Amino acid sequence: MTPPHPPGAPSNLPPRRRVSVHAIERATPRVVCLRLRGVELSGFGIEAPGVHIKLILPPPGVARTPVPLRYEGRRAIFEDGVAPPFLRTYTPSRFDAARLELEVEMLIHGDGQASNWVQNAKVGDEIMVAGPRGGWDVPRDGDWYLVAADDTAIPAARQVLGALPPKPRFIFFEVVNELEQRPTGASPWPVSWLFRGHDASLAGRLLEGHIRGLTLPGGRGYVWIACEAGAVRRIRKHLIEDRWLDAGQLVTRGYWKLGVADHPDGDYGQDGLDHHGP
Repeated sequence: MTPPHPPGAPSNLPPRRRVSVHAIERATPRVVCLRLRGVELSGFGIEAPGVHIKLILPPPGVARTPVPLRYEGRRAIFEDGVAPPFLRTYTPSRFDAARLELEVEMLIHGDGQASNWVQNAKVGDEIMVAGPRGGWDVPRDGDWYLVAADDTAIPAARQVLGALPPKPRFIFFEVVNELEQRPTGASPWPVSWLFRGHDASLAGRLLEGHIRGLTLPGGRGYVWIACEAGAVRRIRKHLIEDRWLDAGQLVTRGYWKLGVADHPDGDYGQDGLDHHGP
């Protein structure tokens, strides 16, 4: 079933699906795994690795995400006195179509709205899911692949790894410490776990350093990187200007930005710097 849109909702608005929290588990000290269920997940699907969804979460002290009465343009209008929900972007970890169950990992970091919500969430709470959208159409002609992610992007990176052809790959995951390591799926190529500590200002520095020091093989390679927005830009610039990779060989995503509470979607780290190698 496709959930109905409120009156006046934009035509390109992805379906908003009502779900309930079925289970809450700690995957690591900083990662909470939510299992969400609901009949409105019928028709949901993960079509490509790295797709993203929006979790539409209720304001503090509310157990059910409010629904707009209508839209005025792209602006949602709620009943008088109803605090609007807030949205955050995530990659679904798993979807079970038979159970209509969606699994999402949420990272706890700092005093943020989403972090506070998930730490107070209870089984039975009702939220909404929008999407999915995006994803990477993985090129099959690569001679090698480089996948790098920080804590926020590991669910998407796992999907990417599962979709790659059986060619050599280099995998770097940056987390705060050893306790944040998570299963990555069976693979003959090991994951290099990088531990940066709890200083957020160092986010992406280890990824950048290891990629700069990496000896890449010959042939055509493809790169998928998602981490802090500033680090993404530095790494992308290095790969294009110093390694002479073509922009078409790169997928880079700034999942978050230091000092910004709700970094916007669609940050590809390009900033007009891309050019084609020789």
